[in-house]
This record gives sequence, structure tokens and C-alpha cells, in this order.
Amino acid sequence: MNSHCYIGAANPHRAQLVHARFLLDGGHPAVVLPMLAAIWAGHARRDTRALVTAILACDWHHLDPHPTPTAGVGGQQPVPGVGMPLAPLPFDVPEPVSVFPLCHAGHLDAAWIYLIEQDTDTIRVYTEDGMCAGAYPLAGCLPSAPGYGLPRLCGLPTTGALP
Repeated sequence: MNSHCYIGAANPHRAQLVHARFLLDGGHPAVVLPMLAAIWAGHARRDTRALVTAILACDWHHLDPHPTPTAGVGGQQPVPGVGMPLAPLPFDVPEPVSVFPLCHAGHLDAAWIYLIEQDTDTIRVYTEDGMCAGAYPLAGCLPSAPGYGLPRLCGLPTTGALP
């Protein structure tokens, strides 16, 4: 489950153009979907635009809605309610957001791409070749959601589409 991924949102004016941040650790849907849902429910207070803003703030080592102050290595400090940035904070010059056409996903070093749909409170999951593997409502990925739990996490199939 230590796959790399990108998390972001489609450009509202050009839907196939993605603005995303790199996530180094924990990129599998079974990890990312409940983490994004927890960040959305807690830090972003169920405001999906606030979730996108938080995720696009920096590249991430890992997401964790409850990071501990001592979780950092090499001067890293967690972002409360979101996770551990890839680079230490504060940034002298923040890394720019990655922008790429979804059709070029196969050129990225990422097994998964997650696009947050702000108007529907949904996460659309794409495979490394840019094919859509499914769409999952954020509310359905919370541990308190009816039927939550592995292997049916967020409606993920028990066999097949998502390895």
C-alpha cells in the first residue's frame, strides 16, 4: 500500500487539465479515500473547496487527519488536520502545483490519481494509465458511514477493478 499518487482537482474551465499534489506514502485507495474523507469532515468541515485548498497547499509525505507533533523527520512539522508535508515548513519558496492533462497520466510516477469533485463532494479515482476506476462520495468513505469497512471500503469492489 506504499504506492505514490497525485491528489487534486480538475481545472473548472478545462476538465481534462489536472492540478494536483504528489503523495509519497500511502497512495492506495484503501488508504487515501478514508484519509481524504476524514480531512474533509474534520479540517475542512465538510467544505470540499476547503479540502482542495488544503491538499493543494504542498506535496505530501503522507496524509493523517490526526498527526502528532513529533511525527516529523528532519525538521518536518505536520499540518494539523491534514498530514505531513514532503518538505519542511515553512517553505522559503513553495513547490508549484503539478499541472498535467489527464490523458498523460501514464507518464507520471504514480499508481493512482485522485480528483476531488467540488460540486458533488466526490473523489474520482484514476489508474496510472488515466482510466477511471470509480467515483466515491466523501461521506461514504467516513468510518461512521453505514456499511463502512474493509473490504467494501467506500464501495470498493471486493474483487476486480482495484488491486
